[in-house]
Amino acid sequence: MKSEQPRSEHIEEQATTHTNGTHMRGLIWLCGVLMVLVVTAIVYFVWMMTKNVDTFGKGLRILDRSEWLGEPPTSVENLIMPVSHVIIHHTATEGCEREEECIYRMRMIQTFHMKSLGFTDIAYNFLVGGDGQVYVGRGWQAQGQHIKGYGSVSLSIAFMGTFISVMPKKKQLWAARRLMEEGVRLHKLDADYHIYAHRQLTATESPGEKLFGLMKHWPRWTEDVNPLFLSIVYRFPIPVRGLNQEPLRLVERPAWLAQPSVEMLPPLKWPVQKVRFECTSTDSCETQASCTFRIRYLQTFHIESLQHKDINYNFVVGGDGNVYVGRGWNYSCDVPDFEGLIVGLVCQSQPTTSQRNIAKELLARSVKLGTLKRDYQLLDDLN
Repeated sequence: MKSEQPRSEHIEEQATTHTNGTHMRGLIWLCGVLMVLVVTAIVYFVWMMTKNVDTFGKGLRILDRSEWLGEPPTSVENLIMPVSHVIIHHTATEGCEREEECIYRMRMIQTFHMKSLGFTDIAYNFLVGGDGQVYVGRGWQAQGQHIKGYGSVSLSIAFMGTFISVMPKKKQLWAARRLMEEGVRLHKLDADYHIYAHRQLTATESPGEKLFGLMKHWPRWTEDVNPLFLSIVYRFPIPVRGLNQEPLRLVERPAWLAQPSVEMLPPLKWPVQKVRFECTSTDSCETQASCTFRIRYLQTFHIESLQHKDINYNFVVGGDGNVYVGRGWNYSCDVPDFEGLIVGLVCQSQPTTSQRNIAKELLARSVKLGTLKRDYQLLDDLN
């Protein structure tokens, strides 16, 4: 009996050791599983931080053209860096809240711009989705086709969606702001750049009343559009011609960035017998930049709101002393029961004496050119 007692104790000791070893292996296995889960969670968190923009973080997710499967442009014209002006648009489409939706929108917008509008690429330099991400359109270097004539002196940022009665998402606003900050950091944007809304430059709803209301509180939003117009004017100098030693400055259509007529215009028969002076019923303009804006606005208003084929004046006399060529001498205007020349004067109700004198000098030149009869009849609606 005495010999069996130590043997029993030995067996119990072995059993205890085996049990402890099993528990230890279980703990080690459990710790390994926990470490794998922790590492997986950390990796997933880091991936999510880089994949999606955190609205209140410091990251900015920019998808290049390959990521949204953009088609290559048919041609490219480069911008001069750094750019001093940013124009904000909305795409006037449905919005998007997930990356796959925004990619679909990008492809549809590019297809519409290239196939239907005949653009060389998607019109905008960058677009901002409702997912808080930035999608590269033409990028920093290439001129856009967002507004005719402005692509050479500005960058365009379009918010995906329609913001006439709906507010843009906070992360869209945040991403657009961070994109502009990045532009300054990369020396693509001038440190003292200005921001404008599409509607400040042409007759349009874009970027929508709600977004425009927010823009007015942005530090770099600019109400005065003259700096932008001047940057265009300096790129397209106006030819100056004289008649009898008196200056008559004609601004041809390319110089004021006219859009083409939407349809073939009826011809104007020479020599013209009747001439009509009309006020444009708009604010006056005193500088070349503001008059360029006024004439562009008139053309857009006449085409889009009044359904004319083009600006409905043959010539327009600005308060800056320039004569802006509308339909010119070759085409008549859309006025019932009137066959003749229509000269607009930029004013609300009464032009200045200088504008009248310039308009009469234009007529004197026309008589010399043989496009206006010497005994022409002037219908002055301004008296």
